[in-house]
Amino acid sequence: MDLDLRDKKALISAGHKGTGRVVATRLLEEGAEVAICCRRQDDLDTAVGELSELGSVVGSVCDFADAKAVMHWVNEAGEALKGIDICIGNASASAQHGEGPDPWRASFDVDILGTAMFFETAKPFLLESDSPAIVQITTITAIEHHDVPISPSYGASKAATINLVAQLAQRWGGTGIRANTVSPGPILIENGRWDEIRTRLPELYERDRLMHPQERMGTGDEVADVVAFLASPRASWVNGANVVVDGGYTKRVGF
Repeated sequence: MDLDLRDKKALISAGHKGTGRVVATRLLEEGAEVAICCRRQDDLDTAVGELSELGSVVGSVCDFADAKAVMHWVNEAGEALKGIDICIGNASASAQHGEGPDPWRASFDVDILGTAMFFETAKPFLLESDSPAIVQITTITAIEHHDVPISPSYGASKAATINLVAQLAQRWGGTGIRANTVSPGPILIENGRWDEIRTRLPELYERDRLMHPQERMGTGDEVADVVAFLASPRASWVNGANVVVDGGYTKRVGF
């Protein structure tokens, strides 16, 4: 299936590694132009250098905990690409651990406020597109308890972004802007979180692996394929959906 993504202009927050990097790779393979951001210049330089082998990539240093920096990045990237067709929200404060207010503040600043400013700032560009789309990466931890050693702020903030995007689907849908979320389960990506857990907490890794019906972790490609479809004009009648990509890890019945 041709996803009709050639020459589409996509912004991907935290597109330098993990799921964001795999999504950037997939969109470039489909012929899109991509702008990514991350917090560290060295990480950005490495990612842009490697991704540029696949197509047109621009990168910026941006801390998603700084709302003004997010707004600046979106405007800068939109000008550099000469438009925005697709926004992929992937930045997250998910690495925060422990109790107390700090993890909650970090999750609010990055996952909620940073994400909201990303889409709000991109709106004028999206309104100029003939097939505008928003896809926010969330997590199954937002919809079902997942016992992992991480602050509960992670699932709570991701649940808030699902609600945010559902609201945008209704509020902006009449303009042609579609907005959907993708909630992955445990995904094994080289040098990613579950790759770290496999080494550091092998019992936890095996527990979660065996909770999948196929007794394996998902792959970044399996998430990126769903994201690319939802971002594409081929998903023109999908709006306000939260698509769970977990191989059956969650056991709820999705009525």
